[in-house]
Amino acid sequence: MQLTSLPRYDKQLSAFHRAFRRELEAIVSALPVRADMRVLDLACGDGFYTRRIAERLGPNGCITGADINLAYLAEAGDAATRGTRGTRCAKIDFVAASFDRLPFPGDVFDLVWCAQSLYTLPDPVTAVSHMVRVVRPGGLVVVLESDTLHQVLLPWPVHLELPLRAAELRAFLEKGRNSSKYYIGRRLPAVLAAAGLEPLRMTTYAFDRQAPLGTAERELLHRYLEEVADRVAPYLDTVFLQEFHRLLDPGSAEYLLGQPHFTMTWLTVLACGRKRSV
Repeated sequence: MQLTSLPRYDKQLSAFHRAFRRELEAIVSALPVRADMRVLDLACGDGFYTRRIAERLGPNGCITGADINLAYLAEAGDAATRGTRGTRCAKIDFVAASFDRLPFPGDVFDLVWCAQSLYTLPDPVTAVSHMVRVVRPGGLVVVLESDTLHQVLLPWPVHLELPLRAAELRAFLEKGRNSSKYYIGRRLPAVLAAAGLEPLRMTTYAFDRQAPLGTAERELLHRYLEEVADRVAPYLDTVFLQEFHRLLDPGSAEYLLGQPHFTMTWLTVLACGRKRSV
């Protein structure tokens, strides 16, 4: 099923890219990319990573961005046309495709990149297996993910954080049987291995910020906290929920993002696996 409107998480994801652009570009710069590679950016969204990998590849490489969302693909195509005009970057194509119906023959890509998408799918191992099919023997699958429990480190009260995270887990358990996919960051090497890859390395990146926050950081964190509040509301004790809402209220003296000594750390996990040669 192809989607024709941007997903509800689009604004939060866009704020994430803007808030941590410098760190994310450094991650892309460290990828094991050669100038003549053929790369797939799976679940490419608005093409944020597609464009940056294309710059790494140069004119002798090519990259395909694939996504199920047609609105995202249109946005990604427009941004690629504007952003790469006159530059010596790789050829960029965009195709409408889902994880389980990739319109590519087997063993065709040198590297498959997938960022912050596995947790949205019913079964991460199955999703990575589809990536394995289209990457050549000896080629790489590189995944960038978060772990819901350890995603954002904030200076909120411990007595609130512990029941809040327990309520969040209850919310995920009621959403479906595979609640562990929301905590995939800690399991990435095992997921890659279960899909048939040889896990090579896993790296955790910490993006640190402190007051005063920039516009993008403030928007990202506010959207993130509102999403958490909506998720835990049915499962969190009323007293804790009221305290949480005070932390979210810009008009409150307890407003978390307005504290003069506010600090935060956003953790992101990068895992790489190689397809075994036959």
